[in-house]
Amino acid sequence: MEKVTFVGDIHSGADDLRTLLTDPVILDSHIVFLGDYIDGLTTRHFSDHTEPMVVDPLAVLDILMDRVAHHGDQALLGNHDDFWIATARRDRDAYETWKLNGGEHTWARLGITGDGLFQVADALNAAPLRAYTDFLNQRPITWENDAILAVHAGLNWHNTLAQQERDDLLWIRGDYYFKDDDHHAEGWHRNDLGKVIVTGHTPVQFLQTNGIGYIKMTASHDDVPRYLIDSGSRSGAVDGGVFALTLAADGQVIQKKRAVKGQLYDGDQPLTEADLAD
Repeated sequence: MEKVTFVGDIHSGADDLRTLLTDPVILDSHIVFLGDYIDGLTTRHFSDHTEPMVVDPLAVLDILMDRVAHHGDQALLGNHDDFWIATARRDRDAYETWKLNGGEHTWARLGITGDGLFQVADALNAAPLRAYTDFLNQRPITWENDAILAVHAGLNWHNTLAQQERDDLLWIRGDYYFKDDDHHAEGWHRNDLGKVIVTGHTPVQFLQTNGIGYIKMTASHDDVPRYLIDSGSRSGAVDGGVFALTLAADGQVIQKKRAVKGQLYDGDQPLTEADLAD
């Protein structure tokens, strides 16, 4: 029975991605990356100081392109990756949204000079960036087998899987997580799909503060679990890193791992400022 490892949002954290990819269980599985490979902050915020972080979007994409081409792995599209391909098509709304969500910093790291729509689009459509644009443009939005569904953001429970809208799959948050309009007030929404669902998109630090890098969501003891594995890579969180969840083909958990500051941790281990201080 083939193991499947799902890797949460990387956001230019190539060092932590490389660390995850040294784990033998992960390497012995089919890997599905959940999107958001680019953008990201350059500082980690402790209570009394900040530490610099390296962001390297092209290094992340180089790793993914190699994994997809030579190892048979899969890389899904995230909403930040969608900024890239839509901007390359000269979509002004996507360009403006990307600019407000890390785009300018990413463009500088891509070697793009100038920040106008047509300057950025032209650069994304010319060598050497065109190869990355083509790769992102070919990314699927979902991956599934008989027991598991993976998608970047989540599902709109009002629609069947076949009726899901692209924007929901890439962007939805509260309505997917919670069962009430106030969110949080009455707990998690029930998993109406009946498959294990694995998503990224929202850093777990926005929803919990226990130092764990993932959230298991179940509405009751008999609910099929959903896992949120965006561990806050390059989000500025002290414990921000890249999370890997390995499941059996039937959805049973085999392993959880988290890479933070180039170190590999058990995924159930809470991390504190003291653990991560230099």
